[in-house]
Amino acid sequence: MNDPAKSSYYQVGGSLTNNAPNYVKRQADDDFYNGLKAGEFCYVLNSRQMGKSSLQVRTIQRLREEGIACAAIDISEIGNRGVTPEQWYAGLLRILENNFNLSDTVNVRTWWRDRNFLAPVQRLSEFIETVLLANISSNIVIFIDEIDSILALDFPADDFLALIRSCYNKRANNSEFDRLTWALLGVASPADLCRDRNSSSTPFNIGRAIELTGFDETEAQPLAAGLVAIAGSPQEVLREVLYWTGGQPFLTQKLCKLLFENALTPAGASTGAPPLQMGKQDNILSAKEWVEKVVRWKILENWEAQDVPEHLSTIRDRLFKENQRIVRRLGLYKQILQQVEIPIDRTPEQMELRLSGLILKRGNYLKVSNPIYQEVFNINVVEKELDTLPPYSDFLKIWLSSNCQDDSQLLQGEDLQSALVWAADKSLRNEDFQFLTASQKMTLNDQKLVLNDQNQLLAATKQETQKALADAAKAEAETRLARQKAKHWIGIGSAVLAASLVGAIGFSTLAYQRFQLAQASIEIEQNGSDALLLAVSQKNDNTQALLEALLRAIASGKRLKNLVKNEANLAEYPATRPLLALQVILDKLSENPQIKVASLPPKKMAWQAHSGAVTSVSFSPDRQFLATAGVDDRIRIWNLSGQKISEWKALQQSVNMLSFSPDGKYLATAGRNGSVKLWNRSGKKISEFQAIQGSVTSISFSPEGKYLAAAGIDSSAAIWQVTKQAKTISSRVALPGHNGLVRSVNFSPTGNFLTTLDGKSTVRVWNSSGNLEKTLPMQVIAIGFSPDRQQQQFATVTSNGSIGLWDLSAKNLVNEFQTLHLDAKSISFSPDGERLATVGIDKTVRLWNLAGRQLAQFEFAENVVSANWSRDGKQIAVAGSNGTLWLRQIEGLEELLRQSCNFFTSQPEYATRISTLCN
Repeated sequence: MNDPAKSSYYQVGGSLTNNAPNYVKRQADDDFYNGLKAGEFCYVLNSRQMGKSSLQVRTIQRLREEGIACAAIDISEIGNRGVTPEQWYAGLLRILENNFNLSDTVNVRTWWRDRNFLAPVQRLSEFIETVLLANISSNIVIFIDEIDSILALDFPADDFLALIRSCYNKRANNSEFDRLTWALLGVASPADLCRDRNSSSTPFNIGRAIELTGFDETEAQPLAAGLVAIAGSPQEVLREVLYWTGGQPFLTQKLCKLLFENALTPAGASTGAPPLQMGKQDNILSAKEWVEKVVRWKILENWEAQDVPEHLSTIRDRLFKENQRIVRRLGLYKQILQQVEIPIDRTPEQMELRLSGLILKRGNYLKVSNPIYQEVFNINVVEKELDTLPPYSDFLKIWLSSNCQDDSQLLQGEDLQSALVWAADKSLRNEDFQFLTASQKMTLNDQKLVLNDQNQLLAATKQETQKALADAAKAEAETRLARQKAKHWIGIGSAVLAASLVGAIGFSTLAYQRFQLAQASIEIEQNGSDALLLAVSQKNDNTQALLEALLRAIASGKRLKNLVKNEANLAEYPATRPLLALQVILDKLSENPQIKVASLPPKKMAWQAHSGAVTSVSFSPDRQFLATAGVDDRIRIWNLSGQKISEWKALQQSVNMLSFSPDGKYLATAGRNGSVKLWNRSGKKISEFQAIQGSVTSISFSPEGKYLAAAGIDSSAAIWQVTKQAKTISSRVALPGHNGLVRSVNFSPTGNFLTTLDGKSTVRVWNSSGNLEKTLPMQVIAIGFSPDRQQQQFATVTSNGSIGLWDLSAKNLVNEFQTLHLDAKSISFSPDGERLATVGIDKTVRLWNLAGRQLAQFEFAENVVSANWSRDGKQIAVAGSNGTLWLRQIEGLEELLRQSCNFFTSQPEYATRISTLCN
């Protein structure tokens, strides 16, 4: 029979009490205790169920025995969703009051209200300095548990982390702060917790990281005591336990408890229990066989049903969490399972796996933490999950098995386009990237295009130079023809000689002027290209080369300005390379830490807009606000300074797209759950309707706001009528006949037409009554309308980087140019209809004029999900796959030249050279 006195020796889950006999002391116990006792800021950031809470309980006990006052704050208890900064910081202060028994010293409610003129973080800071330190004479340690809960707050918690850092900084001027230190515990990395990467505000670069590892055999001796009653060789049994669990605290306690509970099952019982004799004598099985049988019977078999309390399920959810890194994360874990030596770094994929507890650092490489994890999350499970992700997985498998030689498996046409769309917001494995790159190269008939910045610029320059040379040759031919005509007319006779000469000389003069213009354009384009290539070929720390490149760019830019004489129509610019050179070089200078850039205005502003990818961003028609939506199912309204005006939860599983109504009074959101909802700016729902079965991928208002079109993954698209106050949605008109999902739907600026783009990359043009007008004779990745009602144009971009301009009335292709970039996934017109923006999978947004010349190139730190122009065309909002939103300024030639010349005012050694250029 089981001994009741021993039944609770092992504890699975939760914090162990101070006097728990089964507590396992590790090196981290002394490191944590000694660090805090010495006044060091310490943090324990590790995976769940590694014993952090028990470590905290023991450390607090030891510190209190030394006369050190301690407070333990569980951040998760304060709450996160819907909690305001005021409530959150007040909750922290209230816990401090209770932990340190300060209620007799200060009335916290009154104290807090009397300082409502201060920000909440300032009030907490003052409370620590004037109340806590003033009334507690001993040393103080404040423990913050579940610190990762700050990631779920509806507001950034960087100010709180900066407050902790400030307590350390104040030690230099106020010795009272020598008595205060902090301890942070949770499941996150410092990079996760600190959205602000500013080293002066993070506490982690002045704190001490405490490494919390699994139990080794020496440390785990307290657990052997519980095995004495059931095993003749408890040490041998413990050794086998640690083999299976890798010393993972939760698993080790659980397996020991399972051994205890199942040790006395009679041999041959029908339950399938490990056959052991009664008592501890003469085990039928060896320790190794017995432990393995219990592991397989009670943990591995049907593990999801036996995972109580949850442990393996938590790891599964983290491993298979759908985000933009899932492919790369699973690919990395697969390599580790295959015993590929993966060196340790701090990439997001490695940190996600390490924080799941699934892998750990062993020597200089990463390994699976223990055999239990390796059997539950085996290579077959990972491959099965990977197979459900890429739409090309079968082709990829065969291609890889052929040593990447079987070109018949590479993607072409619509299959390649669909794959590129799928990959756009993903962080890919190397094999995925190689497969897609090889497919793109084959699509271009194996042209050996090197897709790096320098060679792309060289190729583009060569193409544009050839175009300019052709113009020059044409002008020269016209000049020769004019001279021949002049000679011809001279021989006619004196009666018509004068008139003939006037006409011929006039024609000759015009042709010669065109020839001179073409020659000047070639020189300007070449000089601008030289400046650009000089800049991009240098390392960021080559300051002198950057400055020399900028001088060259200014010179070519000034010549271009004189040539076009402030011509507003960008399509008529005979050269644009100076604009691109000035913009790229100024960006590189602004990011160069060795250069003082006070004279350069800020070119972009960034802030964390969502948790996870920002799926859509849109400017309000009145140019006052930005609306964003994200995979976190939230909608947020911002002013153009990055301050949040309002936010609300959409309850649509994920918001795929949002769009302001033409009058800006409300906005529509497209949901993953198939719904479309209309809201006012404060987040009050006006109306809702079920658009399709499945996820809604795109929505578009007609110009007057009378109609709303929606499309989704069930091959359907339709038009709905919207009443003036948007309270009623009715009169559905279907747009049938699509292949697979419908990726986008767009009304034309006049409202007479709309287009749909389906999963097979087919564009269809419909009239406003829902009748099909035309199917375009080419496959495209994205489409965008010109806002110019007179122009009546739309643009398309293909998977091979070709941009096409179409006449909407005739629905035929009027111009096409090759961008040399094979990664464009969206295209949009500027509000003036003169520029095009393309978004690439290389984290870059590029601007073009309608003649196909590149005007600008903006690079970002994350994959770009979408970009949206401001209504005046002077800014572009860029949505990132990790939740960042950028607001980027867009400057013309005049502004770029002015900024460049102003920059050199802070460089006195260039005063002489710049005075000539800039005057």
